[in-house]
Amino acid sequence: MHRRSFILLSGAAATAPALDLDLLMRGAPALAAAQDGDKVSPKLAGTVEHAVREAREHDDSEGSASTLLWAGGIWQNVGKLIAESRYNTAEGIRLHTAYIEMSETYGWMLFDAGHHPQAQRVYQTGLRLARTAPDAPGIDHATVNLLASAAYQESWLGQYHEAATLLEVAENRRPHALTPRLHAVLEMRRIALAGQQGDTEALHRADGQARTHLAAAHDSEEPWWTLWLDSSAIDAQTGRALLAAHHPDLAEPYLAGRTVLTGDGYPRDRTLFASELADARLQTGDINGACTAARHALTLAQHVGSHRVHHHLDTVTTSLRHHHGNHPRVRTLLTDLPHAV
Repeated sequence: MHRRSFILLSGAAATAPALDLDLLMRGAPALAAAQDGDKVSPKLAGTVEHAVREAREHDDSEGSASTLLWAGGIWQNVGKLIAESRYNTAEGIRLHTAYIEMSETYGWMLFDAGHHPQAQRVYQTGLRLARTAPDAPGIDHATVNLLASAAYQESWLGQYHEAATLLEVAENRRPHALTPRLHAVLEMRRIALAGQQGDTEALHRADGQARTHLAAAHDSEEPWWTLWLDSSAIDAQTGRALLAAHHPDLAEPYLAGRTVLTGDGYPRDRTLFASELADARLQTGDINGACTAARHALTLAQHVGSHRVHHHLDTVTTSLRHHHGNHPRVRTLLTDLPHAV
């Protein structure tokens, strides 16, 4: 049952090729180091892995706007390597893992930039490769994360059944491959889905499960791209979900955590959560608190290129202007940062 679901969700029939070559080959620049059937060396495989990691780090620090074209080139070129080059089993596993990881990163960037059909296409192409890839822990881990991110996008778009199915496939495809942090990532996506559906019972259940799995993790045994997840990230996601479920009073304490306003790293996430904290406070009538959070979000947003984040922040500042424009703190905020609103 889960195998069939995985095939259908990847957009591929059972006899389809592992890669959408038309998508990968069209307009992609050639890699001189490995083309026309050249053998991929361990060093080149390492270069690919480094590029994939850099793409994720750039996206985390700057958002999708400045890195989208560059990331698309990496995604296409890794696909060309897999499709056109020769490699042994070890390098093949490394390349397949890198491509699935890059499909998650590039798909997330497209989603963040508001290019939803393109993001879904990238996710589906990564899943298609995962369906035919060798059995290996790295490939299994990357596939779970890809499914989780695809599910998050479906939740965002209101496709709740599709999101739930993707999470079910991720959890049941190869249960033995799930590490504690991967379990926690899946529960984070369930928190988001429950919030969109207004199911606070499921939301709090997923929150508790995420914290339990996180506490059981041994980071030396976890995929590198799961290390972003900590208790403050769970707080922020739970707050966002409660806000989506129309419980701003319950959301505010989660979103008001110290890391949201004063932490380091992940400026896009902190910008989004600070704008949502402003939204929660605005809905509960705390105008001064809303202005404090909005000011922090607007300051961070100057260094973040994210359609998704800027759209939410614009919505919050517009609401402040239209409904509380005569409030002294609102007037000061809008005067000080007119370019951001």
